[in-house]
Amino acid sequence: MDIRRRTLIVLSGALAAVAIVGSAFAADTVTQTLSAGTRTASVANLTLTAATYSHTQQSSTGTLTLTADDSTGSGAGWNVTIQSSAFVYSGSYSGTDIPAANFALTDAAAPAATAGQAVDATNGPKVPATSPVGTLDSARKTVQANAAYGQGTYTQALGVSLTIPAQSRVGTYTGTLTTTISAAP
Repeated sequence: MDIRRRTLIVLSGALAAVAIVGSAFAADTVTQTLSAGTRTASVANLTLTAATYSHTQQSSTGTLTLTADDSTGSGAGWNVTIQSSAFVYSGSYSGTDIPAANFALTDAAAPAATAGQAVDATNGPKVPATSPVGTLDSARKTVQANAAYGQGTYTQALGVSLTIPAQSRVGTYTGTLTTTISAAP
């Protein structure tokens, strides 16, 4: 056998050995990014029952529906406050606005979950220990969730009452609610 042929046979054998031993394994990865959503709160519009002109003070009551949602994925917890403006008069006569202090929260029901994490009686979402009942001329905390709770969508019924001063002019009185949701209970 000539040297060339032997070299070729040895070389072929070495290449075959490298092909068998030289299998490569790849470490591949799959990455998923999850982006934060938002934290929102709002109150549905409410029209109180029409009242009749009166020489004496009277009250008109109703129920607001608050919706709070935490889709941030942070688990930071949150709280919601509500505050009212004065009820601005519009009509054919010279009328006076009804002060924001005349609009009050009379009841705050326990919140109910509509999506996401269940309500936990101890950690929330829940009505705060300090009662939210009172006038809405300053911000009142109506619902809160401790850290690691309240990751979902919740509704809360809020009883309200508007005290209409005696001899208020006939027309329409419109107030604006400011609803704020903040991180941390």
